[in-house]
Amino acid sequence: MTVYLISDNIDTLTGMRLAGVLGTVVHDREALEQCLEKVRNDRNVGIILITEKVSHMAPDLIRELK
Repeated sequence: MTVYLISDNIDTLTGMRLAGVLGTVVHDREALEQCLEKVRNDRNVGIILITEKVSHMAPDLIRELK
């Protein structure tokens, strides 16, 4: 299983990549929805990390995912 980061900041993603974590930078709700759908369907991803700003883009989706 792997860890996947969904971030609003390229610097956060770069730091996590140094630790071996893959991820994506999103800037709007539509991109977040597409990314979540892709990651949720990937059987190799066991943990999804989401930055605080991203979680405020779509609190209903995050609640549902929890």
